[in-house]
Amino acid sequence: MGLKDLLAPPGRRMTVTAVAILLAGLAATFAAQAIAERWIATDMQRRFAADAADTSAAIGERLRTHAEVLVSMQGLYASIGRIDRAQFRRYVDVLDLARRYPGFQALQSLRYVTPDNLDAFMAEVRSDTSVDPRGQPDFTVQPPGQRSSYNVVEFVEPLRGNENAFGFDAGANPVQLDSLRRAAETGRIVATPPVRLVQDTSGGQGFILRAPIYRVGEPAQTALQRTAALRGFVATVYRMNELMRGVLDVRTLQHMHIRVVDRGYAKATPEGVMTSEPEDESGLATLMYDSLEANLRLVTPVASSPLGIAAERSLVVGERVWRVLFTARPGSTYELDHAVPNLVFGSGLVISLLITLLSLIVMRSRRLSGSLSALNAEQRALVDNPLAGILFTRGHRILRGNRRIAELCGRGVDDLPGSDIATLVASPADGDAFGTALTRIRDTAMAAEVELHIRHKDGATLLVDAYGKPLTSGGRNGPGEILWVIQDKTDALLVEAERRDHARELQDANQRLTASLHASETRTREIALLTELSSLLQSCQRLDEIFAAVQSYAGHLFPAEAGALYLFNDARDAVQRGAHWGALKADVAAFHPEACWALRRGRTFPVSEASQGLTCSHAAACCATPGSAFVCQPLIAQNNLLGLLYREMPETAGATAAGASANQLATMLAEQVSLAIANLELREQLRSQAIRDPLTGLHNRRFLQEALTREIGRSSRSGKPLSLAILDIDHFKRVNDSHSHEAGDAVLRDIGRILYETVRKTDIVGRYGGEEFLLLLPGVGLGAAEQRANQVLDAVRRMRVTWSGGTLDGITASIGLAVMPLHVENGDELLAAADIALYRAKAQGRNRVVVTDRRAGAPQPVSTELKPVPGSVKATG
Repeated sequence: MGLKDLLAPPGRRMTVTAVAILLAGLAATFAAQAIAERWIATDMQRRFAADAADTSAAIGERLRTHAEVLVSMQGLYASIGRIDRAQFRRYVDVLDLARRYPGFQALQSLRYVTPDNLDAFMAEVRSDTSVDPRGQPDFTVQPPGQRSSYNVVEFVEPLRGNENAFGFDAGANPVQLDSLRRAAETGRIVATPPVRLVQDTSGGQGFILRAPIYRVGEPAQTALQRTAALRGFVATVYRMNELMRGVLDVRTLQHMHIRVVDRGYAKATPEGVMTSEPEDESGLATLMYDSLEANLRLVTPVASSPLGIAAERSLVVGERVWRVLFTARPGSTYELDHAVPNLVFGSGLVISLLITLLSLIVMRSRRLSGSLSALNAEQRALVDNPLAGILFTRGHRILRGNRRIAELCGRGVDDLPGSDIATLVASPADGDAFGTALTRIRDTAMAAEVELHIRHKDGATLLVDAYGKPLTSGGRNGPGEILWVIQDKTDALLVEAERRDHARELQDANQRLTASLHASETRTREIALLTELSSLLQSCQRLDEIFAAVQSYAGHLFPAEAGALYLFNDARDAVQRGAHWGALKADVAAFHPEACWALRRGRTFPVSEASQGLTCSHAAACCATPGSAFVCQPLIAQNNLLGLLYREMPETAGATAAGASANQLATMLAEQVSLAIANLELREQLRSQAIRDPLTGLHNRRFLQEALTREIGRSSRSGKPLSLAILDIDHFKRVNDSHSHEAGDAVLRDIGRILYETVRKTDIVGRYGGEEFLLLLPGVGLGAAEQRANQVLDAVRRMRVTWSGGTLDGITASIGLAVMPLHVENGDELLAAADIALYRAKAQGRNRVVVTDRRAGAPQPVSTELKPVPGSVKATG
């Protein structure tokens, strides 16, 4: 196209039109590029926010899990009252912190000590030989100095790496003192501000979670009561970098810059619920953790809000507000990718240029070619249409047709002209339908539609839709010509069948989704019930409480099943049923452990479809019932086989998803029950160690002193007599010196056995100290008490003690006896009266029972004899 043509009016119109098309295309291109960039940025921000929320939730969940350890330690102190270093270490070992609660620096127990009790407390810690026979001779409180009160680290586990914390007074740091006060007054777990840990020489950031412990039996409902009853604290210590390293994976740190900022203590609602807002909005924020800093120092100022893709989440940790700030790192997957917007821009530019060029070509072609006859263009388009068949008819006679109608009939295009429509349709009924439509077209001069069956040359029939329209202006063969458009309905029918199939599949998918949602709701309810049961189990004090809790909850956890909980008896030669639910088919109260495959192997049985052919003997009644199956799951805690969880269910349940879910739920239930029973046994073991003498198995001095006070009060109230006898082995030192301490221990054990077998169940007997034994006989007068004391002496005289060095006989003992209120009115003098009678028995030649010569209400002579401390070994024997 030359310059002269461009300057002509038609050429100018073409140029203006092309420029307008190009500008419109460029505008659309720029708009598409901007939309693409905005959409990518929005999607990236959404992904980043979701990942930040997941990371923040993981941090919060880890800290909540660690807080449960403090709660369990509070429960330990509440159940026992006072523990030594060995008990604390064993309890921490049972928790298995490294595997179940990673991220701890240390677990601590702090004692609240007043200045008046400081020396006694230090002496107590130094003399604790439960772990080291040498005790802790170098223990001292750090830092030194006088303070109004002390909160000293008494126990710390693991001790290795935390030696500097042992003996540290947390209250010496004003920053920590406020958190100690809050915890003591509220009774809740409270976190410290960011601190430098005394055991961390690197100077890195750390913090401490503390929970208060109170003396057992004292009220702790108000802040004043809690402060008065405060015994100390249990605490978990964290290095911030170590904690975050255990939560954040390498991929997160590669793509995110994460900072944790401490904003101070959280604001509480009037109901006492902590919010995520700080008490002091204007307070200084402290940076606790920065993923780009290897060792963050204390009190680092917080930078201004980052630009670009970022997110912020709040956590309430021990009543303090943490802000977790997330920023996308350069080069991360969150960085905005400009490749797609640039591709959109380039594609749009190319398309705009092509459209502009095409518009120029089209306008040029239209101007050069002119216009063609509309009728010829329409007929050519119809006749050349490869999708629809075209027929031109006059009446029932076919004038011509296109290639598509010839293909539908299985004929050639040249065979159609001159033939009758009856040769194409499949039946006379189709011919009548065609005639009806033809009449309607002639009468109304309007288009008509009819459904016909066309017969193929090979005999097959096709269902088609025929649309007839009169050519009012006259066709190629004159007036009366009708144009028929024939559309094959085979594809439409296939599409409709496919649509119905898709609808059916969609309905099936919807049913599966509904079933999945129902299963999810059921699972959520089961987890909630199991969590509730776990909390109750940890609070149980006796086995029958555990059985009642399991029996109550198991029916809701396994509504379609029946089952029972079995535990080993003391002899471990049988398992006995403690709880059951549902209608058991194998209703067995007890059986031998060898009757169960699960107890033999220490694993769940059956383990596979092949093992279902084997049957546990105790479940024979279940297997004999058609359509029933069973599962045995051993109860194991700390590699100790405790018992069995037995379940009966329909035989088909195990092969379904619900059956697999029930087995998983039963496994979790078995773990919770095992842990609760193990904790109960541990508490009972600790209690027995606290009140029993390890050599003789009798009650120890501590228990006897408490029992004496209790029985004196009971005797004073009821007016019934209370007899007290002190037994001392004659010449016991000679036994130790002549035959060894092993022989002396054997003598003590046998006398302890004799005392246990001789006294009544209501009597109280124990080792008071050294070779002295104490007998409390409630409700027994002087005559019966003296008779029982002589029975004990006779049994001691007959005693033959066997030890590794031989056999000892001729052992004798002396007994001092006093009765309240016969001999003393004041119960505090009962022990002294019996002790004086014992000295008289020694002085009179030993091997006898001597009753005190004191009388209630009579003045007592002042004795000049020096009395040894009760429980000490008498040199005279």
